[in-house]
Amino acid sequence: MAKPSKKQSLLGQVQSNQKKRTSTTKNRRPSPQQIAAMKAQQTAQAQQTQTTTDDDKPKGKSKWITLAVVGILLIVLPKPQLITYEKLGLVASSVYWSGLPGIDPVLFDSNLHPKPALERNTLYLCHDLKNPDSCQKYQIIKQEGFIAAMMKLLQD
Repeated sequence: MAKPSKKQSLLGQVQSNQKKRTSTTKNRRPSPQQIAAMKAQQTAQAQQTQTTTDDDKPKGKSKWITLAVVGILLIVLPKPQLITYEKLGLVASSVYWSGLPGIDPVLFDSNLHPKPALERNTLYLCHDLKNPDSCQKYQIIKQEGFIAAMMKLLQD
C-alpha cells in the first residue's frame, strides 16, 4: 500500500516541476535567432493565407468572365428565325439560320441551299450553288424571331 502513495507523491512533484519550468521560460526574453525564426514563420503563414485568398479571387473573376463571354456570344452570333415564304400561292414556313462567316446559311427542313436577300424580302432556294439557273425565287411574307423558330423545331 505504500507504493501507490509514493506514485502519487512522485506525480505531484513532476507536475510541479513542469509548472516551474514553463513559468521560467515565459519570463525569459527570446534570443535573436528565435525572433528571426518566429518572423520567418509568420511571413510564411501570411504568404500561405495570401495565396489562398488570391486563388479564391481569380475563381470568382473567371466565373464572371466566362458568363460575360457566353453572353456576348449569345448576342453577337446569329440566331435562327422562322421565315414564311410564298411562290405562286404556295406558302411554306421554315427555320432559317444565317450561318457564320465561312458557313453557309441553312434551312433546317430542306435540302435546298438558301441565298437570302432579306432586306428585299426575297429568298432564293438553289439545288446547286454553282449553277444559278437551278435557283427559284420566293417572296418572304413574314419573319419571326428565335422563340417562334424554336417552337417550330420542337413541334416538327
